[in-house]
This record gives sequence, structure tokens and C-alpha cells, in this order.
Amino acid sequence: MKISFKKAERAQRELLKKLKLRPLEREIKLIGGCDLTFIDPYKNPTVGIGAFVILEFSSLKVVEEIYDTMEVKVPYVPGFLAFREVPLLVKTYLKLKNKPDLVVVDGHGIAHPRRLGIATHFGIVMNVPTIGCAKKILYGKFEEPCEKAGCSSPIVDPKTKEILGYAVRMRDRVKPVFVSPGNLITPEESLEIVLKLGRGYKLPEPTRLAHNYLQTVRKGIIQRKLERTEE
Repeated sequence: MKISFKKAERAQRELLKKLKLRPLEREIKLIGGCDLTFIDPYKNPTVGIGAFVILEFSSLKVVEEIYDTMEVKVPYVPGFLAFREVPLLVKTYLKLKNKPDLVVVDGHGIAHPRRLGIATHFGIVMNVPTIGCAKKILYGKFEEPCEKAGCSSPIVDPKTKEILGYAVRMRDRVKPVFVSPGNLITPEESLEIVLKLGRGYKLPEPTRLAHNYLQTVRKGIIQRKLERTEE
């Protein structure tokens, strides 16, 4: 599938007008984590699998797990990940019986060249508070935080000097994750909440559990495909 990235960039700039970075307006009782993978990431089109895991914020006890699939034709291009993944995340989110008060997305929020990473895109489309938590930096300058779990340093826009988010060490001596607000939350609140979601792993618990659940689902789908092929 061909996509005009000039048109996609214009769409991002229009969507950005709806971005609201402000303090959370309600207590977080349920928090969600989401992730997405592909049956064969090297084929296009391919089949994507989206997953959400919903947890009680106070205890991080799992309340609900759900997944869905969709044919994905949009190729991966850095800076435009949302056009490839958000439709499936929306489809999966709508299946949830327990809608979260906040979603942690495996990807960037406003720490993006046009302030519209996948967490921001999803948050605006669904009008829900979101935080982006990515494994690699996409945009912005930062200094390495100290090697202790809980250490953080700001991600700064090199042009405007605005704080976009934070590099956060979730575990001693492991690489940091890159946290930025998606929508309806501030950078400082995003950092505070992600630090509360640590359980001694590199990733915060919502996206870690979503990733693990997703891998289990993917293996099951592939196994069923193999069994049908052998019949």
C-alpha cells in the first residue's frame, strides 16, 4: 500500500491542534498497557496483533486482557508509526469491558519531531489520557541518568529547549526508557506515574505485561496456522 507521507504529515499537524497537555482531571483507578506486533513483520501486507492489559493502579493486579488482529498494509517509516499501528490499537481498545483511566503506550508521546508520536495520536483520537514509554529515543537531547533505578533526566527539544519528557532508569544498570506525555497529562505527571509502575524490570508493568501477553497470543496464532497447514 502506497501512502503519501506529505499528506500524513499534514494530517499530523492538524491532529496536533487537538493536543491537550494538562494535569489529570480524575483519579487513576484502572491503568492500561498496550503493545502491537506482526505475524510476519518482513511482509507487506501482514497481519498485526494488538493487545491491551488492564490493571488496578493501586495493586497492579491484572483485571482484563484482550487482543485483536487486522491486516496491516502501511509500511513502517520512522515518525509515522501511528499510521501503521493506531487503527488496530483503536479496534482492540473498543473491545475492552474495563476502560482504563490512563493508557501507557509502547512508543513515543510528544518526544517526536512533530509532537505526535503514537501515544499522542492514540490519545487524541480516543480522547483518553496517555503516556508514551519507548525503548529508544526518537527526538530530543538528554543526559544519561544515573545507573540506579528511579534516576531520570529531562528530554529537551534542541530547538525550543522545551522539556518533552524524561529518560528513566527503571532498573539498576539497564538502559533507560523514554517517557513523554501523550495527551491529557503533563510531562511531570507522566514521570511520576511511570516510576510508580516499576516492578524491578526495564519496562513499566502495564507495557511489560502487554508485551508478554502479546507474545503468548502470537505463538498461539502461529501454532494454529501450522496445524491447519498440516491437516
